[in-house]
Amino acid sequence: MGTYDSMKKRLASTGLYSLDGTTVADTELQAFAAGLDPVRDGLDTLQKESFVADAEDYGLLYREQACGIAPETETARRREVLLALGAVTPNSGTKAGLERLFAALGLSVSITEDTAGKMLTARFLAEPACGRGAAQKLLEKFMPAHLTAVPDFSGLS
Repeated sequence: MGTYDSMKKRLASTGLYSLDGTTVADTELQAFAAGLDPVRDGLDTLQKESFVADAEDYGLLYREQACGIAPETETARRREVLLALGAVTPNSGTKAGLERLFAALGLSVSITEDTAGKMLTARFLAEPACGRGAAQKLLEKFMPAHLTAVPDFSGLS
């Protein structure tokens, strides 16, 4: 239901106006509706783009920019990555949690811990589709800051 129909329905129930489509009140409502319809459409779009599960355009792009990740080409894949990043909690800093996060980002890694040396080594199991430089940047971005993170591409040819 558009803005005009909504206003007409609400005013008709009061019995104060004759809204048969030929009155001045109808013309005024149509003029109001012409100005309000784009605002309502903009608000509907804003609401949709505010949630990753519904976003299709700038709602995904702004989050990707805020997270510092390159946008994917497929909308479903973009949502998957952002939902994985949004699922990270203070308790996600485990080896398995980091491996899940990197898998969502498209990096196949196995993480080994050197607790005495305060170092994590991310051994790449497959060549990163984004390239080694971009993969290195993702590791730096999402590995715990208090630990030394070392990428290991030695198993790749």
